[in-house]
Amino acid sequence: MGLIVQKFSFSDTPNHPAHIDELAVVETAYSIYKGEYNPGFFRYPSGHMNLLACIFKISSLFTDEINIKGAYKISRYVSNIIIAFIPIMVFIICYFLGTYKIGLVGSCLAIFSGVMIQHSRYAIVDVPLSFFCFLFFTISVYWFKRSDILLNKLIFLSGLIGIAISMKYTGAILILSLFFIIYRFINQNPNFAGTKFFQIVFTVILGVVLLLISSFSLANKEFLLKELTGLTTDGILEIEYHNLLDKLIYLSLCLSLGLMALTYFFQIDKVNGVEKFISPLYLKSLIIVFIGFFLFSPYTILEIKQSFADFMYEYRHMQIGSAAQYHYQSQEYHSLVQNLDRLYPVKYYIKVFFANFGKVGVVMAIFGIFGMMDNGEYIGKTILAFLFLMILTILGWQNVADRYTLSILPIIYVLIPFGIHWLSTFLVKKALPYNYSFTLLSFLTCLEPMLKWVNSIG
Repeated sequence: MGLIVQKFSFSDTPNHPAHIDELAVVETAYSIYKGEYNPGFFRYPSGHMNLLACIFKISSLFTDEINIKGAYKISRYVSNIIIAFIPIMVFIICYFLGTYKIGLVGSCLAIFSGVMIQHSRYAIVDVPLSFFCFLFFTISVYWFKRSDILLNKLIFLSGLIGIAISMKYTGAILILSLFFIIYRFINQNPNFAGTKFFQIVFTVILGVVLLLISSFSLANKEFLLKELTGLTTDGILEIEYHNLLDKLIYLSLCLSLGLMALTYFFQIDKVNGVEKFISPLYLKSLIIVFIGFFLFSPYTILEIKQSFADFMYEYRHMQIGSAAQYHYQSQEYHSLVQNLDRLYPVKYYIKVFFANFGKVGVVMAIFGIFGMMDNGEYIGKTILAFLFLMILTILGWQNVADRYTLSILPIIYVLIPFGIHWLSTFLVKKALPYNYSFTLLSFLTCLEPMLKWVNSIG
C-alpha cells in the first residue's frame, strides 16, 4: 500500500541528484561498488553507502554492469521500500501495545505522511536511520510482549544500534533505550547484576582515567589545542571547538571526582542498590554496538583523524547553521551569530509537525503521550525517552530540515492512535460510546493528511 501511494504521489522521475545529499551518498556508494573500498567521505558514517554498494553488487549479478544512472535508480528504490516498511512497523507496535484498531489507524496515517512520501524518492542517510531506529523498537516491543528478552536478544539489539549509528551518528541516541532494556533484563535476571568488586574496580578505573585526562588537558591546553588544530579541515580551530573542549574537560573533571567519591562510598557500604546500573553487561553491549558500527563503516574508525575533522565541521555546522562556513573572527560570522534566533528550530519544526500531522493529529499525539504512560508498558516509556531526547537534539541545531524528523515521525504515528484511544476512553465517562468517539476522532485525524495528499497529486 505504501509503495502504491508513493507511485501515485510522483508522476515524474527526478533527475540525479534530486537532493543535495544524494550526490555524496550515491556517488560514494558507486565508487565502493567499483572497487574503491575506502569511501574517502567522512561527513557522516558510510554504513548507508556500503549497504547500497552491496545492493549494487548483488544487482549486477542479474543484469549488465550498473552505471551511475542505474545506481541512482536502485538507491531510490531502496528508499521507496524502506519508507513502505515503516507503516507496517507502526501497525506492529500499535497492535502489540494496543489493539488492532489502533494499529490500523497508525499505519494508515503513516502511509499518507507528507514528509515520508517526499523523502521516499531520495537516497539520503536519514531514511535508513529512521528505518533502523524504528526496527529496533519494533523488535523490542515484540520480544517484550512475549516476555522473551534474553541475552542473545540483547546482543542482537546492540548490533542493530551499531548499524543505525553507521547510518548517521544520531543513531547513538538509541543507546539510552538499550540501557533501559538492559536494566529491565537485569531486574529480571539478578545474576547479571554487577558485584561489589566490579562496582569498585569500574568506578575507580574510570574515575582515575577521567581525572588524568581532564588534569592533563587543563595543564597542557595549548599543546592540546595545537594538536586538535592539525585535525581540522582547514587548519583553524574555531571558537565552537574551544567551547566544546572546555565543556568536555570540566565535565570529565566533575565526573571523575563523582566516581572517586562513589568508589569510597562503595567501600564503606554507604551506597547500595546500584548493581543494576553498574554491570558488565552494559560494557559488553557497547562492545557489540562498536562491532556493528565497524562492520558497516570500518573506514570511519580506520581513518579516525579524517573522520574526527569532518565530524567537528558537521558539529559546528549543525550548531550555528550557515555561519559555519566563516571564520569566527570574520565580520560575516559575527553578523550571523548575533542574529541567530535560538527559537527558530522550535518554530520551524512546529510548522513541519502541523503540516505533516494536521492540527487534530498534533493534539492527538500530545494525548498519546498520556495514553502511552497510562498503558503501563515499560517498553512504551523507553520509546518515549528516545523520542524526547531526539527532539531535544534536533531542536539544538540551528541547521534545520524536514528530513531530520524522519527518525521520530514513526513514533509520533504510534502516539496519535494511542491519543485517540485515550481520549475515547475518557469520553466514555461522558456517556459517549467508545467505538463512536474512536471512529469520529480517527476520521477527523486522518482527514487533513489525506486531503493534502489528494491535493498534492491533483
